[in-house]
Amino acid sequence: MPASPADPASPGSAHLGYVIRHVADVERSRRFYETAFDLTTRLVHDSGSYIEMETGATVLAFATPDLIRELGVDPGAAGTAPPIGTELAFVVADEAVAVTVDRAIAAGAHLLTAPTRQPWGQLVAFLRDPDGLLLEVCGPVPG
Repeated sequence: MPASPADPASPGSAHLGYVIRHVADVERSRRFYETAFDLTTRLVHDSGSYIEMETGATVLAFATPDLIRELGVDPGAAGTAPPIGTELAFVVADEAVAVTVDRAIAAGAHLLTAPTRQPWGQLVAFLRDPDGLLLEVCGPVPG
């Protein structure tokens, strides 16, 4: 029986395991995402320079630029400008969109657009996190 495409052990296939944000203050990011989106911290490195948040199938992680530089990679300048072309979308029930947006704002997000029903029926709001990353809070796409 062939392995499913989501099986990480399957040769030739891949799955998205991590989204890692390089930020100057991983603890601030942890507090924001725990408060705004009710995420659970699943790992904190002893150095405090790397954390992982539980989001389901894909881990959301934060690392300091210095940690990545120690691995021989220059991540660019963290926190100096919003990442262009990057967005994190958090899907919640329609009735939870406004509440989640309000929680994110109270935790330090900046509102870009209030929850709006899109022509395809989805309820969508846009914000920026404290480091400038574009966030979407949305309901499921109707069926």
